[in-house]
Amino acid sequence: MSLTARRDVPSICKGAAALFASTAVLAGLAGAPSRAAGAASSGGSWTTYGGAMSRDSIQPVGPALHPLHLAWRFGRLDGAIYGEPLIFDRRVYVATENDTVDALSVRTGRLAWQRHLGAPVPASGLPCGDITPSVGVTSTMVIDPARHELFVSAAVDVDGQYRHEVLALSTATGEIRWRRDVDRSWWDRPAQLQRAALALSDGRVIVGFGGNYGDCAQYRGTVLAVPESGGGRILSYVVPTSREGAVWAPSGISVRPSGDLYVATGNGASTSASHYDEGDSVIELSPTLARLGVFAPHRWLADNERDGDLGSAAPMLLGDRRALIVGKEATGYLLDPSRLGGIGGEMARAPVCFSQGGDAWRPPLAYVACPGGSLTAVRVGARSLRVAWRGPPGTSGSPTLAGGLVFEVSDGTLRGLAPSTGKLVVTMPAIATEHFAAPSAGEGLLVVGGTDAVEAFVGPRGVRA
Repeated sequence: MSLTARRDVPSICKGAAALFASTAVLAGLAGAPSRAAGAASSGGSWTTYGGAMSRDSIQPVGPALHPLHLAWRFGRLDGAIYGEPLIFDRRVYVATENDTVDALSVRTGRLAWQRHLGAPVPASGLPCGDITPSVGVTSTMVIDPARHELFVSAAVDVDGQYRHEVLALSTATGEIRWRRDVDRSWWDRPAQLQRAALALSDGRVIVGFGGNYGDCAQYRGTVLAVPESGGGRILSYVVPTSREGAVWAPSGISVRPSGDLYVATGNGASTSASHYDEGDSVIELSPTLARLGVFAPHRWLADNERDGDLGSAAPMLLGDRRALIVGKEATGYLLDPSRLGGIGGEMARAPVCFSQGGDAWRPPLAYVACPGGSLTAVRVGARSLRVAWRGPPGTSGSPTLAGGLVFEVSDGTLRGLAPSTGKLVVTMPAIATEHFAAPSAGEGLLVVGGTDAVEAFVGPRGVRA
């Protein structure tokens, strides 16, 4: 079966998507819905997973971070942090699985405000999963700098009823400006897990859903678009599989400057080559969530059958003409985001590593997380991919480029590698983290969120704020 991406195909599932612009444009549109909200962090901010909607995990501004030392540690968390910390307006923002959001001073790490969103959902009430003892905020939040609002996706227990909510908080005070139940009538609430990092586009919060660890019960991959105002219709796109097809990549959904969304999925339910169900795929959605195109490897059916999620990381956008995705099946695929090409439509492919989490990009090298292996740098050409280097054993976490180094945190250690060679430059003891953890960079800090604390590291020039 051949599917070719077309920009004029009508959607099989109606919904909404989003556009975004630069933070500089946002500064001139404060308070107004923007087609460019959260496009990229600037001035030392880190307002979304990877610092930008392209999910390239690079902080282009800021001082050198070598030699590195601990600036502060906040150890009064009421639950584990699974999402990436955010940095904005001289504060660090984190959320826990106990449904609590903390805002910390960039300079001192002291608590500026704290907001408890509700009772988390007991893990014992879920059909399966590996988040314990409760499920609260699992995904990375997102900030709209123009509105000075922090958007959070939380699982809450309301009188014994599992509810998925999206909330808007003031970044200055933590005031809850609105909250909204986003559950859909067609799904089994306990079976749906919101793991993918949030995005912003065209005045909407973009939210991806998959299932709990173990792929149990009846869930379907879904993308929602929730108005930033808190009112109006919630739009949706549902992966056309009978079950599964999770939208769960910790690094989230990527957004192109043209406004299109790029969604990666996990394994679908199809067992027949004649019934392509958008499992193990990259799906391009328009600003109205019409399906514009798809990509799937030739081996999509085998990946469906063996849990070989292509969508264990977001498609990373490498400018307008290229995108890269590497998933569990250990192959890197170079794609043309303007024409994804359908089944087998990649521009190039190469063996990389079993990958989950998030990646980073500084031309011409892409840095790929390889849990259980070593951070791998891939040289990206116009239509080619090849491994440039593999880092030392144990450097397997999701990378962040900042202060002239590639940083990753895993197994209680923060490491910084030379971007061109993979040579280990920095090794620092760090707090224990959950899987897929990635450092954030801004205001001169490198911030790590962990199982029971937040740590901030600085270079010789200290904090910028």
